[in-house]
Amino acid sequence: MKNIFMLISTNIKNNFSSKSVIIIWYGTGLFILAALIALFAILLISPEANRISPDISKLKLYLGIILFSASIIGPGINLSALGATSMIKEKARGNIQSLLATPLKLKEIWLGKSLAIFIPGLIFGELLTLISLFAINYIFYVPTVGFLLDPWIAIMSFLIIPIIFFCIGLLVYLVGITGKPVNANIIAQAFLPIYMNIIIQILIQTAIFDITSWPFALANIGLAVLIMVIVIILKPRLTRERITLSY
Repeated sequence: MKNIFMLISTNIKNNFSSKSVIIIWYGTGLFILAALIALFAILLISPEANRISPDISKLKLYLGIILFSASIIGPGINLSALGATSMIKEKARGNIQSLLATPLKLKEIWLGKSLAIFIPGLIFGELLTLISLFAINYIFYVPTVGFLLDPWIAIMSFLIIPIIFFCIGLLVYLVGITGKPVNANIIAQAFLPIYMNIIIQILIQTAIFDITSWPFALANIGLAVLIMVIVIILKPRLTRERITLSY
């Protein structure tokens, strides 16, 4: 276990060695979230909150969309920026081959590398979600209707979204370490926009799904399970021979 912690720590430091890249990617995430909050605040939240009888369900819905967006920006950007990119560099430098010569097990290398990508994104996403939650509430909601937070919004934003990105991170690194990193890069870059588009279409076109409802949370749990099933199916590929031949 100590070896995994050291591997995670070392890889996090290596991934964040390029300050300019981190500033650009994380700055982009903050800008997108700030623009979304400003748009919702001006067009939807402020007009509704200032009514004589605000619609609580609408205010919860607006808050849910913002928190959902905040929760996926952190891990999503981290996966896109650092996921397969770091793996490509490691393979080019022969770092993976060097690790194969250590006492570390293949599962430990895979898990350690995956967590090194996931943990910073998780922290960034949780912070963005918390900041958004308190900012929206204390600026707009508390003065008129009090502090709002639907339990399904909380579960979705703080628990289910991180689980989904943990699973997709395992898949990305498994594909990259046992095959061509370019394939892992495609998954890492495509997942966030495809996931967002599917969610938007579901919310718009399906009446039974609401971002504050349990069916919506259950559908996302199903997505996490599906990704994990794919990971389990591909896991037998994690062998020294396949990793070595993938170079």
